[in-house]
Amino acid sequence: MRRLALAAVLASAACAHAGPKTKVVETEGVAPIDRRGLADARDRAVGDARRRAVEQVAGVAVEASSRVEGAVTTEQRVTSRSHGFIEASSPVSEEVTNGQVRVRVRARVREGPAPYSMVAMNIPEGPLAAGVARALREKRIETGGGRGSAELTGTSRTSDLPQSLIPGTTAVRANATLALKVNGASLHASGAASGIDPDRDGAADKALEAAGYRAGLELAAAMGER
Repeated sequence: MRRLALAAVLASAACAHAGPKTKVVETEGVAPIDRRGLADARDRAVGDARRRAVEQVAGVAVEASSRVEGAVTTEQRVTSRSHGFIEASSPVSEEVTNGQVRVRVRARVREGPAPYSMVAMNIPEGPLAAGVARALREKRIETGGGRGSAELTGTSRTSDLPQSLIPGTTAVRANATLALKVNGASLHASGAASGIDPDRDGAADKALEAAGYRAGLELAAAMGER
């Protein structure tokens, strides 16, 4: 009887140890400030910090592949992936020096695949949809879901900024709002970004894509918390 009790305790401990690990870490991300502006550089720095947080907790798996044609290697590709996702994150500090943005982020990272792996994106094709899709793909959430998948919709608006940092260009600010319907409930996320281009439409497209990307990252974090 005592042996059976001991076996049960050991089995329980093994199951607990094998469960997914959640850890809070702080990581720093860096991005250069280019023609896309400070807001876009900040978004990229945050994304870099979030990626580093997942890698710190869940590790990185490196895969290499080659394509051979006529006994000659024509392409070599090395990719890395991490089995984890951000449950929640918040900025801790930000510094702008030497043309770069450094952002420190505190993130709660969970090992294993994200709870949602596919959504049905119902956003018109364009820069907003492209930015959202890029953010979700980075979090291993596919956007080609069919009937029965969680439905993702989005709206956006743009406004001209009074002046651009670069002479001869136009600066545009974009705001994006996303809504994901999941089992009768809704998740919401938003993002804002600026774009700079000699052409006003080009600046708007850059701003919309960056705003969609930022909103997509926020939505992915909210999806992980459910």
